Amino acid sequence: MATIKSRPNGTFQLRVKHRLLPRTIWATFDNRDDAVRYGAQLEGLLAQGIVPAALLDVKPRQAEVWTVGRCMLEYMRHNAVPVSDIKLLDTMRPDVAGMTTSALNYDWADAWICTMKRTDHLAPSTIRHRHGALARCFDWMLRKHPEIMAQNPLRLLKRGFATYTDLDAAVLAREGKEPRIDNERDRRVTGEEEAAIVSSLARRPNERVFFTLALETAMRMRECYTLQLSQVNLAKRTIHLERSKNGDSRQVPLTSTALALLRDFIETNKEAIFARGGRLFPFWDGNQDVRALDKTSAELSCVFREIFADAGMTGLTFHDTRHEATCRLYELTTLSDVLIAKITGHRDPRMLRRYASLRGSDLASRLW
Repeated sequence: MATIKSRPNGTFQLRVKHRLLPRTIWATFDNRDDAVRYGAQLEGLLAQGIVPAALLDVKPRQAEVWTVGRCMLEYMRHNAVPVSDIKLLDTMRPDVAGMTTSALNYDWADAWICTMKRTDHLAPSTIRHRHGALARCFDWMLRKHPEIMAQNPLRLLKRGFATYTDLDAAVLAREGKEPRIDNERDRRVTGEEEAAIVSSLARRPNERVFFTLALETAMRMRECYTLQLSQVNLAKRTIHLERSKNGDSRQVPLTSTALALLRDFIETNKEAIFARGGRLFPFWDGNQDVRALDKTSAELSCVFREIFADAGMTGLTFHDTRHEATCRLYELTTLSDVLIAKITGHRDPRMLRRYASLRGSDLASRLW
């Protein structure tokens, strides 16, 4: 029978034990619904006397066999897949894309992770992202084409699979390499730095409003520069974002500072905004092609890197404004994690906690 247990880190662990299985099956999921769905599907197969071949480590007998590449194409063709996931799926090695679904089992999943560590030498966060994108593709395959894929081997990997092990370190050492570790960025924007940057942008109103808006809303760079006038509702103090990075839509509330800033900016630049077809900022020409958007992001990142350097800021990137804005939501409000996630658009609570690196001094001031 299948049992599900919640874990302190916000994930859910599925345990399946059955007389037909050679061993107890353990799998970890980011949310309870996925765990329940996978457990129910596996129990349904077992009740019919069917054991997924990958769990028995034998070649399954299927009427049709697909490649992983075909699975990815079908997944992207039938779903509104976020751009971030499309990019991750595009990075799959030819040997992964060419693998047949009949050969997908735990050993393959484990070997793929080892390849990303020992051959590609990727950071643990990159490994998790690639794993997550392909795992979501396989989850869809399970629901849509159970006759092609009976189980998702990527969900069988144990928690912490992306962390380099001693054996990984030994293999890399022979090539003069060291294991990669997670480097969580915790760069904050101080009040003095914010004032210095705003002051340096006194004669560049577009960049000044753009910077302050990001710092006040926790919006991503692309969400800011693609803003249309129709997305801004000054009366309700909100910005509506349609299909953000993770594919979701959300309403971003405006602080009093952001509200006053946008109201003045729109009123002052009304003619220019209409001339641009409603785009608030002139940094983007409206081309929705992914490559065009990536180019705009890269160019704008370079612009602000120079702005920060000229203002005397070391090691500061534009994305740090999102980090800082999220931290301020924790420091200056009593909003819960769920409500803050609705503002920032974070799906994974673990990622949200990564942004919530509050200053030690601010925490200390709250103690007795």
